[in-house]
Amino acid sequence: MKFYNRETELALLQDLTQRSEQFAQFTAIFGRRRVGKTELVRQHLQNRGLYFFVEKRPPNALLSEFSAALKSRIAHAPIFANWKDFFVFLFVETQQRPSVVVFNEFQNFLAVDPSVYSILQGVWDDWHKRSKIHLIAIGSVVGLMKKVFQDAKEPLYGRLTRAMDLRPLPLEAIYQLAADLGFQSPEDILTLYGIFGGMPRYYEIIESLGLGGTPIRQILHRALFTPFAPFRNEMRDIILSEFGGTAHTYLAILEAIATGKTRLSEIAGPAGLPATSLSKYLRELSDLFDLIEREVPITERAWRPKKSRYKIRDPFITFWMRFIYRQLSIYESGNFSYFLNRLDTYVSEFMGFAFENITRELLLKLNRQNRAPFCFHRIGRWWDRQSEIDLVALNRETRQTLFVECKWTSHPVGTGVLNALKQRAQNLHASQPFYLIASKSGFTPALKNHRDPRLYLWDPNDIATLLTE
Repeated sequence: MKFYNRETELALLQDLTQRSEQFAQFTAIFGRRRVGKTELVRQHLQNRGLYFFVEKRPPNALLSEFSAALKSRIAHAPIFANWKDFFVFLFVETQQRPSVVVFNEFQNFLAVDPSVYSILQGVWDDWHKRSKIHLIAIGSVVGLMKKVFQDAKEPLYGRLTRAMDLRPLPLEAIYQLAADLGFQSPEDILTLYGIFGGMPRYYEIIESLGLGGTPIRQILHRALFTPFAPFRNEMRDIILSEFGGTAHTYLAILEAIATGKTRLSEIAGPAGLPATSLSKYLRELSDLFDLIEREVPITERAWRPKKSRYKIRDPFITFWMRFIYRQLSIYESGNFSYFLNRLDTYVSEFMGFAFENITRELLLKLNRQNRAPFCFHRIGRWWDRQSEIDLVALNRETRQTLFVECKWTSHPVGTGVLNALKQRAQNLHASQPFYLIASKSGFTPALKNHRDPRLYLWDPNDIATLLTE
């Protein structure tokens, strides 16, 4: 599969590498697993430079492995007895030969030998003005990477010359990627994105299985519901590798959120924790692992604990936790027919939530391009004790407000949905209301013929046009 939508990031890495021939550069690249950090750097290296993977193993064994890897590229490199000599050699070597040096899963040094950071700090301080090195540290545990480089108490604080937070590929990039893989139906592409999100690795696997352009049901069948399915242990392995011995608590929290228990009081019960003890785990899932985020109604000016809800950032983690982990005994027994018999219902139910995120992302894209119904400053969900609105976009200055309803159903949407949306919108007392309805199955003739310049109707074909214009 070709490389998609990282032109800005590649150009930045190229610029930094060129700069390193005059002034040494130290770049950190962090982001969730499967987002494409390693592939981005490989595209930049093009078989040049030095690459080291920081595996969690005894420090002497890792140092021995790095020594052997270095000697395979630089014949006169010795076998190193300590980390300081290893790093000094890299900096001395790059005095005459500019080079990119990459350490993948850089945060794992915390488990291997935390003193590596102090050693590297000392070597960087002593040698970087004399070396032509572009040092790149890649990390998947976002919070730990930020702590290593942004905590004033840590040795490497202030040493970075650039930090890059790599986000999932946007909707428009996945739309092009899916089209290149042979998917033609806008509905299928939106479903694909709704489940797998913007993680490039998942689409590589779909392509490797020869599933490009095939029905979504067949993809999920082959990727999840066969004895040796490539995604069978994907989510659990990622979570177990991140959380270790406390994984069961984090898994219980993620399962609760994925199944609709989004308030603090609702999460506490399934997690087996008092609400007062839950904040620590939620904070780590959000700040350390970048797996969840907290929401408040869009009209709130400040965070209020009693009104906050939590959501999982990654759609595939949500899908896996919602439909597989909660029924793991059945799944592990190999009773895949149980899931396949319910798969259409699972996908339809899941896309009801995912379609909101897709619509929100498209509105943000249009807003950046000045193509939205109006320029808005904020967008998000709204709720109170009686009702909810899928999305509300606000312009503070003009008082314009866009109310959005998203329907992933098998029947066309009629005027009743619009009237219900207008009724709920009255709770916000908007002076200039606009309305948008996004529908998987289109609209009834009565709604399509509704004459209102402030009403917008999107079906999958409309979304495809907006993405590709």
